[in-house]
Amino acid sequence: MTSDREYKLPDLEDYLTIDCEFVGCKSGQALARVGLVNHEGSIVLDTYVYVNPENIVDYRTSTSGIKPGDLDGAPTYEQVTSRIKDLVQGKILVGHTLFNDLSAIGHKHPYESFRDTALYYPLRFKMGIKREGEFPSLKRLAKEVLGVDIQRDDNGRGHDPIEDARATIAIFMLVREDYEIDLMKNRDCVAGIPP
Repeated sequence: MTSDREYKLPDLEDYLTIDCEFVGCKSGQALARVGLVNHEGSIVLDTYVYVNPENIVDYRTSTSGIKPGDLDGAPTYEQVTSRIKDLVQGKILVGHTLFNDLSAIGHKHPYESFRDTALYYPLRFKMGIKREGEFPSLKRLAKEVLGVDIQRDDNGRGHDPIEDARATIAIFMLVREDYEIDLMKNRDCVAGIPP
């Protein structure tokens, strides 16, 4: 029988965490800012994404932190997503509702290299969430697990993808060993990804 100590965890340098922010557009929403951090929370990428202002119907500043003018002169969606795909190649990607961020950047990351704090059962159960299709908010999870307030409305900035990515990797690092061993042992430890 193999003890948990005999499992080799991935190297810390293998992890990258992503978070995306969006603006409302005539046809739905558009990617407007992306943050990527490493396992220490150091910034790997922090960029706005150009969206034609004529298509924007709501900057969602209170939640996205994005204001008119922020996207002027920003790299295009194609430039940003190409850069992200290069950076995450061969990495274990960590996120909170990671499936949303991957959908936004049009990237199909290998499932075995996918770690989602919103899907990991021990974190979900800690927040009292047992039903599939429901997810704990990152704000509430950060408060409960880390004891920190993020996405504070009183700062006037809205969400910040770097702050959110740092909170996500900090939460993940607290459960990393259990999460990885659960996966290696093929334990049922993550909720299903919504269609």
